[in-house]
Amino acid sequence: MQNALVELFKNAHDAYADRIAVDHFEDFGENEEGFLIVRDNGVGMTHSDFVNKWLVLGTESKAVASAPPYRPPGVDIRPITGEKGIGRLAIALLGHQTLVLTRAIRADGTHDLVVGLIHWGLFEIPGLNLEEIEVPVETVPGDGLPEGELLLQMREQLKACARRIRTDHPEADVDAIIADIDGFQPDLESVYSFLDSTEEQHLSLAQGSVGTHFLIAPSNPVIKLDLATEDRDADYGFRKFLLGFSDTVFGKDARKSITTSFRRWRNGDTEGEELLDRATFFTRQELIEFSDHLLDGKVDEFGQFSGTLRVYDKDYQIVIPWGGANGRPTKCGAFEVNFGYLMGRVTESRLPAEEYHPLNEKLNHIGGLYMYRDGVRILPYGDYSFDWLDVEKRRNKGAGYYFWSFRRMLGAVLLTRAENGELQEKAGREGFQQNEAYRQIRDILINLLVQLAADFFRKTGSNAEAFESAQADIRKRSAALERQQKRSATKRKNFAGALNAFSEDLKANLPATEVANLMRVTQSRMDSAARLPDQDKAATALIRAEQEAISAIAAMRQKYTKKRPAGIALGKELQRDWDAYVLEHQRLEVEVFAPFEQQVATTLGTVAEQARVYVDQRKRLEERIKSLASERKKDLAEAVRQTNATASDTRQTVLTITERARIALDETVRAIQADLNRTDLAGMDPAKIDEMRRKWEDQLTDIEGRHRDALMSARDMLASLAENLRASDGEEPAQVMQAMEERMMALEEQADEDFEMVQLGLAVAIINHEFAASIKRVRTSVQELGKISRRSDGLRPVYESIRSNFEHLDGHLNLFTPLQRRLHRTALKIDGRDISNYCNDLFANRFERHKVELNITPRFSAAVFECYPSTLYPAVINVIDNALFWLNSIRDDRRIELHADDGAIYISNNGPAIEPQDAHRIFERGFSRKTGGRGLGLFISAKALEAEGLRLEPSLSPRLDYNVTFVISIENIGEKP
Repeated sequence: MQNALVELFKNAHDAYADRIAVDHFEDFGENEEGFLIVRDNGVGMTHSDFVNKWLVLGTESKAVASAPPYRPPGVDIRPITGEKGIGRLAIALLGHQTLVLTRAIRADGTHDLVVGLIHWGLFEIPGLNLEEIEVPVETVPGDGLPEGELLLQMREQLKACARRIRTDHPEADVDAIIADIDGFQPDLESVYSFLDSTEEQHLSLAQGSVGTHFLIAPSNPVIKLDLATEDRDADYGFRKFLLGFSDTVFGKDARKSITTSFRRWRNGDTEGEELLDRATFFTRQELIEFSDHLLDGKVDEFGQFSGTLRVYDKDYQIVIPWGGANGRPTKCGAFEVNFGYLMGRVTESRLPAEEYHPLNEKLNHIGGLYMYRDGVRILPYGDYSFDWLDVEKRRNKGAGYYFWSFRRMLGAVLLTRAENGELQEKAGREGFQQNEAYRQIRDILINLLVQLAADFFRKTGSNAEAFESAQADIRKRSAALERQQKRSATKRKNFAGALNAFSEDLKANLPATEVANLMRVTQSRMDSAARLPDQDKAATALIRAEQEAISAIAAMRQKYTKKRPAGIALGKELQRDWDAYVLEHQRLEVEVFAPFEQQVATTLGTVAEQARVYVDQRKRLEERIKSLASERKKDLAEAVRQTNATASDTRQTVLTITERARIALDETVRAIQADLNRTDLAGMDPAKIDEMRRKWEDQLTDIEGRHRDALMSARDMLASLAENLRASDGEEPAQVMQAMEERMMALEEQADEDFEMVQLGLAVAIINHEFAASIKRVRTSVQELGKISRRSDGLRPVYESIRSNFEHLDGHLNLFTPLQRRLHRTALKIDGRDISNYCNDLFANRFERHKVELNITPRFSAAVFECYPSTLYPAVINVIDNALFWLNSIRDDRRIELHADDGAIYISNNGPAIEPQDAHRIFERGFSRKTGGRGLGLFISAKALEAEGLRLEPSLSPRLDYNVTFVISIENIGEKP
């Protein structure tokens, strides 16, 4: 199928079209036979071209025709790429019958529209002479489309031809052909009006426009099957042969000569799914800037390659010889080749992850080495399943030895018909014939890849230092990151354990129990002190009992205080645990620890007063300050000791590294001296001596450079650390690291959540697909029931009830529309009344069942919102749906209100208020207070609104007479005139 479409693309290219569009309505017809429309805006065919060339089998090849095709003024010459006979056969492959509409432009002006109707089944009847087949062909004067009466006349002519054939050949079965002709009655005005409403630049033959259009029905069912297979396998199995038809990426002066489009229409679609979006194929930026390695050069007429190779960030000017020329020009001719290469793991690539993963995803679908001739793609080259250079075969023998992977490439071999005329395509247009020219170009490219791998990407390669050095640096960074992640993970694990232990202690009520026990002990000590006969000793004992109690409570505070580890991110779950700990720790301070201190002071005063013991308050205060200062000094001294120990350890590590570098250089010098002492230089060739000298100099330079770079990196890191410590009293480095880790973890968690949402979207797409087929049958049955009910008064009420409920269900199914095909993707003006009516229709049954009153304020009814309906409507619906759930928890007077002002929409209800700690958590994925709730509704609504520049949040001050108000902040709210 794809080869047939590509042939039509080539014919449009040769006709100097700058656009060709394919629209496939896969569910068209009573039995979903399918309908295919192929349109271009080329120079078209005259009546003579159509009758004497297009319809005549065996027409001379366009490539060698004596008269070149007409070229519009001011347009660059295009080399011929297609074959007339093959293009016609391509049409026959795409469907049973074809309505051809073509209007030509030539040097003498615009010609009349030519219309032809063909059923290819007639040509398949055995034993039939071609002269017996009559193809209706008509000319339509003026600048419009053919009328329905003319098309009816042409159908009758074609059916008469089929009946005549049956008369002359009784064995011929033409009933299916006649049925096809009767079933194909396109309303051209409706067809083109619909297409016009879906295109920014409409391809039409009305108003004197030129080009060639094919309306094909029923379309070949294989197209639908191929598209369904692509959906099921989540690959580009169908579209990958159509992408990149015209080169805009690989040639230095590449300019798109023709824009291609393939839109897939399924039942009920108002917007087709574009399969050939330009962003789906590679871009020039991805080739030049995003590739880890880039080859660009030319193979001359003797098969010798010369050009540039970039390995990571180092450029080489290279020449790769080929030994098969033997001094004679090659049959394949000179050609250009360039390709980029992306490493297989993000840790091996120079690209950041956010740029690596999208390009890697493209390569998984369409990676490979393509072939273009005169800027037009040659199939099947570029498809990774057609490894025409045996790249993967060699890689399987040794990935490190042969290096290249076909799927990791994005590039092309660039040919011209003038230079590479000996390369002939097969009759079936499935690649080149395997003649001497093809075998040569294949051998030259295989030699190029093998030599590049040997010289630049193999450890023993003569120019492998750039690749090995970059790989070593990447591995070092990756290992360092892995070590950091392990350290952070260990700290998080230990911190989580400490928070869990705190939580378990709280559940067991240990802090309160321990404080109560301490209070009893303190009370006992103070009572004992008060009974001492010596007043001074009694006072001293009371103060000591108080100080011991204060020290004990300080130790208890320390025990239940968990310090957040510096320099690491916590992640969402651990952050929630930490936030909960902070609240509980504050509660402990307010309800347990602080009251204990107050109670101790009160108890001391009461005991002293009862025993008539005088307590010197100055002495008491001095003792307390002295005790506290002693404890704080001790804590600070321990922190100083640990910091000094770490600093000493760091200093020792730096000294060890520097000593190792010095020893390595000394050992290299001694090894070179030993080699020199063992070498007899007398009589040695000067060139050999110079080679040895360069080798030894390179060894010294390499060992010195590697260690110097490592030491300079360590020095820079320590200097930066010292500067930050000086500027922030030691806090900033840990804060910077913590902020970076928090951002990284947030992105990773977001990626995981997005992946789960993608899975959910795929599931919804499957449900939608299955529902669409079932609902279509139900809709047809309801319509048939309506016809029957008109003849039966008793059946009519049953039909009306079924129809009403079905329409309600059918409206709900619109919510399943896949995201890539949402009904409105341009901002529209929406009345508040439209939203309120929609909500009333959608929730009418639930409002009545749960006795909920929906109040619409005048400001809301009069408001006009300019936004995306497919984003705003689901958000409003979700908030109201949640309100209905929570309103069930109150006995009566259940109310929901919709209100608007100049900058927001307000959705209020008088159900239970939102707990303060939940105010922001309700928008987190997975958070729900509903029994069995999944926590997706508000999360998705908030994210969707945020993506459109809107904001959803709960109001801190609900509207009057309501307990909960959600606010959707939206600009450009006006009022209906």
